[in-house]
Amino acid sequence: MDTIKLPSSCRKNAKSCLYIGIALAIISVGILYIPNIAVSFIAAFGIILAYLGIRIGLSKSGQPQFGLVLCHDHLQFHHRYGGWALPWRQIDRFGIPCVGRGFERLELNYIGIRLNDEQFLLDTLSPRLCAHLLTEQRSALYAALRQECPSGTCPSDHLLEDDYYHTHSGKIYHGLKAMFANRMANMRQMTGYDLLIDQSVLEQSPEQFLRLARDFRNQGMAHSITSSNDSACKS
Repeated sequence: MDTIKLPSSCRKNAKSCLYIGIALAIISVGILYIPNIAVSFIAAFGIILAYLGIRIGLSKSGQPQFGLVLCHDHLQFHHRYGGWALPWRQIDRFGIPCVGRGFERLELNYIGIRLNDEQFLLDTLSPRLCAHLLTEQRSALYAALRQECPSGTCPSDHLLEDDYYHTHSGKIYHGLKAMFANRMANMRQMTGYDLLIDQSVLEQSPEQFLRLARDFRNQGMAHSITSSNDSACKS
């Protein structure tokens, strides 16, 4: 299958915010020369809005052009502070994570990925990206904890991740990578998925992305098996 690059919705309306902010700043500065107190207050308020518009526009412009890239042998995730790439063989399954008990289930606004080996991902992540993902995905953690304890008074060991992590293979991580590894372990326990991707990254619906990702994974796995069989026959 050909590589498919999915544009990041985080860049949406970046230019519009910038242009509106700049235009509002010019207008506000211009009317400051009108000798009227009420007009001066309006101009000051306009400058504040202009600053916010320009700041939001610049922030959006700094986001990667493509949030997710599906290749024949792996999946890429792009973030303004880094990214990761996972071969299809490292992904067990995709889905929309749910939390809750019994018949009351709440879908989280994330795409969930269950990994076959968390060590492969941890070895490729930068501490900087780990720090930002820990912060950005905190809402998913709170949602899961609220479902486990609706009163909100239950103590939880998941609110602050430990900075020490020991994998099944015996490798030890410290610092931000260990905290992210513990977050993944907690999310697997509560949702069934290790890694979360915010749905706001996607321009298409989560269901469309899941169908596309599963097709790529199935074909990538089939190609990998065929290549392995061909190599075995030649040897």
